[in-house]
Amino acid sequence: MENQSGIPEYSSEPRRHHHRSGNIWWALVLIFAGAILFVQNLHVAEFTFNWWALFIFIPVIGSLSAAWSQLRDDGYYSAKAGGSIGSAIFMGTIATMLMFGMDWSIWWPLVIMAAGLSALLTGIGRLSQLDNRSLSAFARLSGWFGLGALVLGLGFLAQTLPIAALQTYLIPRWWAVPILIAGAGALVNMLVMFFQNGARMNWAAWSMGLIAVFVVGIGILALFALDWNLLLPIVLIACGLVILAGFFSNRN
Repeated sequence: MENQSGIPEYSSEPRRHHHRSGNIWWALVLIFAGAILFVQNLHVAEFTFNWWALFIFIPVIGSLSAAWSQLRDDGYYSAKAGGSIGSAIFMGTIATMLMFGMDWSIWWPLVIMAAGLSALLTGIGRLSQLDNRSLSAFARLSGWFGLGALVLGLGFLAQTLPIAALQTYLIPRWWAVPILIAGAGALVNMLVMFFQNGARMNWAAWSMGLIAVFVVGIGILALFALDWNLLLPIVLIACGLVILAGFFSNRN
């Protein structure tokens, strides 16, 4: 936008909007802290409140403000906005645990769940202004790994609390299931790239296939308590099958 003298003018509206949204988050944090201190001083409930942990919410507020601005500018849920929200969740989880003096020997799975949720939110977001199928596939893979981490953290939380309703679903060597979830995600992404490329394998599909073989192999060995020395031959055989499949598909 230019004025009459031909000098470009830049609107300060986005900056003012960003400033206002940041103030909103700060106001919510202050209200929350005041309410907690009010309840604590009334001695209605006994709990630990470490006020100094509020300073950790500074980057949390920044991430939430950046996510809101990104959503408003893009008009859709992008990977960048998801990354900002995920960062806020991860840092906010740690800040909340420190604020209320939660026992880390019990609640540490929440950190794994927060990291997994962060990766999941980033993976399901759309890549803005970039039409790259290979990069999109690897971004989606991070979402599958995040889902696996989320399940892993939930399983550990069911054990440490313990949560009887969830413990009934924990099979022996249950922690292998999140590994298989991540491997299944790599396999699905490989197939998606395969068909998007006209039933042909490219370097990205090969890479995704190798990741799938390795991760699924680890998950199977862990789930059935097999000899870990079997991992290498399983991976070699599976890689050979993937290569053969790609060779015959490319010939067609």
